[in-house]
Amino acid sequence: MINAKYQLIFLGDESSFIGEIRAAFEKHLYELGLDLGKVEFVVEENFKSAYASNNPAFCLFFGDSIGSLKNLSELTHLKNDATIILPVVKNLQEFKKFVPEILWPVNGYQLAESNDVEPLVSCILEGLGLLRLSRRLFISYKRDESSSVAIQLFERFEKAGFDVFLDTHSIRPGETFQEELWHRLADTDIVVLLNTKGFLKSEWTTHELAQANSMSIGIMQLIWPNNIPERAAEISLPYKLVENDFGNNHFTDARSFLNDGSLDEIVNKAESLRARSLAARQDNIVTEFIKSADKFGIDITLQPEKFLTMKNTKGEELVIIPTVGVPQAFTYNQSEELVKRIKLKKTAAIYLLFDHRNIREKWLEHLAWLDTYLPIKTIKLIERQAWLEKI
Repeated sequence: MINAKYQLIFLGDESSFIGEIRAAFEKHLYELGLDLGKVEFVVEENFKSAYASNNPAFCLFFGDSIGSLKNLSELTHLKNDATIILPVVKNLQEFKKFVPEILWPVNGYQLAESNDVEPLVSCILEGLGLLRLSRRLFISYKRDESSSVAIQLFERFEKAGFDVFLDTHSIRPGETFQEELWHRLADTDIVVLLNTKGFLKSEWTTHELAQANSMSIGIMQLIWPNNIPERAAEISLPYKLVENDFGNNHFTDARSFLNDGSLDEIVNKAESLRARSLAARQDNIVTEFIKSADKFGIDITLQPEKFLTMKNTKGEELVIIPTVGVPQAFTYNQSEELVKRIKLKKTAAIYLLFDHRNIREKWLEHLAWLDTYLPIKTIKLIERQAWLEKI
C-alpha cells in the first residue's frame, strides 16, 4: 500500500480566510471519517520538500490585490502535473488583475466574505475525490403553501452549482412521474424540506420524508414561523425562519418569498450538511456489507480511503467501493483511478457496492448490461449475501 496523502496547497497572497478554510476543511474530514494524518498542507516554504506529484492534490492560489506574479515556478510545476489549481480572488470582475497569466484560462472563485468559505471547501473535497462531483439536491414542499419559495431556492441552488430536483421543473414530459421522483430522491445528496403549516397533510410530502429517512439522506428543514421541527428526520439540520426572512414579513401562502440574505445563508448551511449526509450514507453501506461478511467468516479491511478489501477463495484481492446514489460513468472511472493510485499490486477485481432502492428499473438494466462489458462490476447491497456466498 502506498502511503498516499491528500494535499491541500496554498499559494499566492496571504489571505485572511485561510484559517477559516482550514477549519471547515478539517471539520468535514472528521465528518467523512478521515484521519487528519492523511492530509498534507503545502505552502510556498515547504513546497519542494512536501509536495508529491503522485498523490492527490488541490491548489488554492489567492490572487494578489496588486497583481504581483507570485509562485510562477510552483504553478508551472503543478500545471505540468495536471493538478487542479483554483484561482481565488476578491472580485471576479477584475480577475485578470489579481492572478498571473498562466491562470487566466481557469474559471476562478470569488471569496469576499465568510459565507463563501463552505462552497469553496466543497470544491476542494470534490477535487480531491472525497465528495462526488455531482451535487444533487431535492426540494420537498407543499405547492399551495410554498411554491414561490421553492422556485427561489431552485434558482439559487442551481446558481451555486447544484443539480436541483423540483417536480414542476425537473420531470420531462412523457416520464413516469412517481418512478422519476423516487429515482432522483435516491440519487440526491440532501433534501431541503419546506416545513410549512400543512406540509405533513400532503400524501406526497409525507412519503418523500419517509423515503429520505429510510435511505439516511440528510434533511435541511426550513421551518416556517410558528411551526415546529419534524422529528422524523434522522439526519436533520433545522433552520428556523422568522418573519424578517420573508419579503414584507409575509409567509402565510404560496406567494411568500425569501429575502436575498436569507437565501444565501440557506445555501451556505446546505453546503455544510452535504458532507455529513454523504458520509452517513456511505457508512451505512459499509456497515451492512461488513456485517454480512462476518456471518461467512470473511475478513474485510476498511482502508483509510473508505474502500474495502477482501480475498476471494483463490486468495486474490478484491476491492469493494461503496457508492452513494446511482453509479454513473464518472463513478466507474473515478473508482479505477482510485485503485491505480493507492495500490502497489494489481487487484483481481473491482466492484461498486450500491443501494438500488428506488433506482428506476431501466437504469438497473443498464447497469446490468455494463457489468457484461466493463472491468468494474456492480453489487446491489440487497444481494450482498448471495454474492459473498459465491465469491
